[in-house]
Amino acid sequence: MPSSLTWLDHDSEARERSHRLLELFTENETRDELGIGAIRDAIADQLFPGTSVIQTRLRYMLLVPWVFLEMEERLEQATKFSTVARRSELDLGQTLANANEKGVFGRSAGEQLKRLPSSVYWAGLGSWGLRVFRGTQQEYYRQVDAIYVSRGRLRKKDDGDWLDPHRGITWHPTLKELKPADFPESADLQMRADESQFIREQWKKLHPESLLAWLAFDHPSLSPQLHAEAPWLHPRVAQFPDAMRTLVGHGRNFSNLVAGAAQLYNLHLSEVDGRSERIESYRELVQEWGRNYAASGLARWDLPAFWGSVVDQGHSISLRTQRFVGDWLAIVRDAKGDILDSATARALIARREQDMKQGRSRFTNAAARKQWSGASGLAALTYRWGITSTFLDDLASGLASR
Repeated sequence: MPSSLTWLDHDSEARERSHRLLELFTENETRDELGIGAIRDAIADQLFPGTSVIQTRLRYMLLVPWVFLEMEERLEQATKFSTVARRSELDLGQTLANANEKGVFGRSAGEQLKRLPSSVYWAGLGSWGLRVFRGTQQEYYRQVDAIYVSRGRLRKKDDGDWLDPHRGITWHPTLKELKPADFPESADLQMRADESQFIREQWKKLHPESLLAWLAFDHPSLSPQLHAEAPWLHPRVAQFPDAMRTLVGHGRNFSNLVAGAAQLYNLHLSEVDGRSERIESYRELVQEWGRNYAASGLARWDLPAFWGSVVDQGHSISLRTQRFVGDWLAIVRDAKGDILDSATARALIARREQDMKQGRSRFTNAAARKQWSGASGLAALTYRWGITSTFLDDLASGLASR
């Protein structure tokens, strides 16, 4: 997905200029240089739980359990489970590639694929209640023999009720009902109506307050014509539930704030490393960001309310990280966005990176600078909106297939 400065949504000409500048940095790294990943994920997990930026298509949430259900039906032993699972997933990927599907894992890597779909979707499967087994993927592989034994020991009481009904259950029972009779031979990535209905109900059941669930049931929001670059640019943002609309607003402000820090980081590091071919372009980016300060909402942003919405939401956000964000916002406000030649701003950015990387800081380690691509962290934070949009498209296509 190309980088985009979604914080420049007030001036279309300014946004277009910044897009052109960002295109100069095609090797943009996505590493978390300033240590704000926990904040980003605390927002994303509330808005779009179970998602991940490295997921590709919604139907993998069904295909992966079906692979394991097939293996369980064959009573594959724990000693072979991992090897057979890898082979099954690679074969599934080849089937999908042969069908010319978009978003196939391992289309290019083939047999050399290192990260399989199951590992990418494992956490999401648990979050959406599709995976009943509570444990890691490796624990599942190791315990599968014991799971078979548990199932064999289930007995009915005199009144007909099952003893310990959850023992031995690994996947949501509906998944077995949905599994096509010819799976995996004719597998594809197109959702069916009953599949979309099931997934949507799981979102509503397990994450009823999320924006993901609201969008799934708000039919106008499922229209492909309503695509946007970020959740705060969605045409129906004013209709979002109050809590989610507030969180989206906080997310927009945090994305705005971090964008300026990332751009100044790249400018300052380019200056330290003497990369004259990039310095002027980064200066333009930082200037463009500063000119949009008045319209950005950062001057009025309620930072204490923001911390109330992201702290203790499943991710550890250290006091040091909170101080960095607060100090950066204070500098930006004092300068009214004009941070281009601020020695104080540069010092804070450099100090933060040094705190994060210690001896591997690019500001102090020439060898680390030599390995730097020249562009880090410039992709705007949209909190997994890209993959969520794809999932909603897939969901809508399935619902429409009735």
